[in-house]
Amino acid sequence: MPFTGPESDRLAIRELYEGYADGAARIDRDAWLAAYADDARWRSPYFDVAGIAAIGTTFDEVMADVVDVTIDIRLGSLEIEGDEASARLYQTESLLYPDGSTWELVGRYEDLLERRGGRWWFLDRTYTLRREVRPDAPGAHFTGNAHDRMAIRELMESYADASSRMDKQQWLDCWTDDCVWSTATGDVIGKAALSERWEQLFTSMDAMAFFAMPGAIQVNGNAATARCHVREIARIEGTVRKFSARYDDELVKQHGRWRFARRAYVMNIAE
Repeated sequence: MPFTGPESDRLAIRELYEGYADGAARIDRDAWLAAYADDARWRSPYFDVAGIAAIGTTFDEVMADVVDVTIDIRLGSLEIEGDEASARLYQTESLLYPDGSTWELVGRYEDLLERRGGRWWFLDRTYTLRREVRPDAPGAHFTGNAHDRMAIRELMESYADASSRMDKQQWLDCWTDDCVWSTATGDVIGKAALSERWEQLFTSMDAMAFFAMPGAIQVNGNAATARCHVREIARIEGTVRKFSARYDDELVKQHGRWRFARRAYVMNIAE
């Protein structure tokens, strides 16, 4: 039977786990550490530490840059015999970092507990990792929530598609109302001015092929920066022109949708 022993002890151990999880969720070192015996051992694929001081130091290292924690726990078994107990705990965690990236972990603890001085303590904890999604590495060009990064990629593709099909409305829909389009000829500010600029550019254009490739996307909440490399082939009044350039982008998410707030066009090659 997975749950055995006196009901009062089973309740006390459940509350020990809940206090430990609450401390983790609040990034409260003292509350989290209060669940461990002075001579406890904590093992995982990342470390093997013994003693309350070493466990506290490991907590500090893991949580050094974390700004928020979500943690869910579920007991799978709890067997108590006198002043000793063994338990199996399933745990899901999400650690949030200042740049919006997260470290997602799903794992299992095999725990030994002991009652000392009238209360229960963690004595030996062994963590088995079942799966994880690591946070973005320092200096990474693509950072932040994967869902948002995908949405920004698709915005770049929609922009390229609209340009290739010379679809003015779809192209304008990629921008915020107060957008800025910065080019060598100056800044175009706002959608009304952008609409006029489209007419000036595309009136004499017979056809356009526009290709886009992201070089960087960095998401931070509802704002993002990006770098997008573009290749344009245009037939203007019968003459084919080719351009290779880069957009340095600033984006915002409004009402659940990403749009360009500013695009700075940097020419690399004009043929």
